[in-house]
Amino acid sequence: MKLSLRIRILLFFAAIALGVIAMIAVGLWLARALIVDAAAFDAFIQGAILAVVGVCLLVGVIAYLFDAHVARPIEAIASAMRARVHADVAKAMDAEQARYLGDLAAAACATTAQLVEGRGALAESIARETTRLSADKSRLEHLLADVPPAVLLCTGRHRLVFYNGVAQRLLADPGQPVCLDRSLFDYLDDGAVRSAHRQLLEAGSPEAVVEFVCSPLMSTRRFSGRMRLAADNGGAEGAYVMTLRDMTAELTAFARRDALLEEVFARTRAAALPGGLEDVNSVLDELEAKYEKLHADDDTAFATRLKPGDIVPAGRQEPLHSVVYDFDLLARSHPDRITRAHLDELAYVVFDTETTGLLPDQGDEVVQIAAVRIVAGKRVRGEAFDLLVNPGRPIPPGSTAIHGVTDDMVAGAPRILEAVERFHRFAEGAVLVAHNAPFDMEFLYRREKQIGKSFVNPVLDTVSLSAVVFGPWEEHSLDALTGRLGVDLPEDLRHTALGDAVATAEVFLKLKTILAGKGLERFEDVLTEVRRHGRLVKDLNAKVAV
Repeated sequence: MKLSLRIRILLFFAAIALGVIAMIAVGLWLARALIVDAAAFDAFIQGAILAVVGVCLLVGVIAYLFDAHVARPIEAIASAMRARVHADVAKAMDAEQARYLGDLAAAACATTAQLVEGRGALAESIARETTRLSADKSRLEHLLADVPPAVLLCTGRHRLVFYNGVAQRLLADPGQPVCLDRSLFDYLDDGAVRSAHRQLLEAGSPEAVVEFVCSPLMSTRRFSGRMRLAADNGGAEGAYVMTLRDMTAELTAFARRDALLEEVFARTRAAALPGGLEDVNSVLDELEAKYEKLHADDDTAFATRLKPGDIVPAGRQEPLHSVVYDFDLLARSHPDRITRAHLDELAYVVFDTETTGLLPDQGDEVVQIAAVRIVAGKRVRGEAFDLLVNPGRPIPPGSTAIHGVTDDMVAGAPRILEAVERFHRFAEGAVLVAHNAPFDMEFLYRREKQIGKSFVNPVLDTVSLSAVVFGPWEEHSLDALTGRLGVDLPEDLRHTALGDAVATAEVFLKLKTILAGKGLERFEDVLTEVRRHGRLVKDLNAKVAV
């Protein structure tokens, strides 16, 4: 195990102290042979003991001063330089903290300033060159967002890489939003999809198209789908593009019209037979009225039968949903053991809670949960969880003053069990990240038995990660970290669950990059390093073997 600079310097001074004590001991041994008078030798020993104590005190004071004015500043400068090199921090370094290191601090400040300036110039140049491409990309996303069918791109292992706004509306439910890198079968019954995919693989042609009918989980709706293999699949064998259309209303309309047609035949035949009890004209009039009502009901249900020149009123338009995608996921691997995974191979849910107080064991409860997702090393802008929670008890004014959540705001909100269960579904399969995670996790762990589900997710705490990066002696509050790492957060979002979740996510991304720069690229490496700072926070990964 590599020792830190401070430990090595401490060992250096300890070696000096032990060396001096050893020399005094040798001197005593030689003096014992030369001094005959026992009383004189006892006085000599007492002097030696005082000398040992004095040497230990002197070395201890010098070691402390050396640690405070040399070792700590050197490590602080190293951490600050890593933050500017790896985490794109533009804030100027504080040279005053290393004033006893001669020109080292000034040189480090000048070097990082040049790096930031050069990086800014390069970024400005790249931004100018990519403005047109970004505009085209934005137009394409706008066009794809609400195209009539739901459009999805999946890997050969049926994990989501791309979805548009229609797919989000079609597949999502309150407890299971559509998310990148999640399995398609979290939303759809797998039988028809797997069969269609298998047919395409057997055909082996990028031109082949398979049509099928499938259903969402826990629903009676029916979707019609079309699937073909993705031609530009980024090297991911079996990746495919799929479109879905909700045909439930159409099938219902067809069934009603079939029933009406059967009634037409039956009643017309009965009226036309000799001795029929019904008049044919009256039967036809009644059936025609039924048909007109059925036609009108279907028109109202579909709301799509527009005549040429008709204009859709603005009030009938649904809001535009963004396209969400990350094509890097096509080539992403999924290690069998999470501890062996590189940090960017994992999905993260960064969350924060607001509560009635700080004592969950004395009845304090959650009033808001918010979270954002990080996939493939990037925050997914279109995927977030933000839910007010009815705590079942009054919210103290002191707590409201901090997070702004009032009793009126949560009056109609879901109760805690429903909220925790919905969050469990959102976070399933991801590493949970929070600032001072033991506090937030305690509120979730307390509800596991009641919802019948356990939070088995690995957990990372940005407090411990900050200690690994900047040293345990630094301040590790969220405000301190956002300032140190140059994370901007609007003041109106501070101390809200979503605002703190976003801030924690941005802090985590920068810390993760710095950790990778220190050679900590796998989850097991980070976990091992974090456990060295176990005294800061409770270990929430006791069951995660390294």
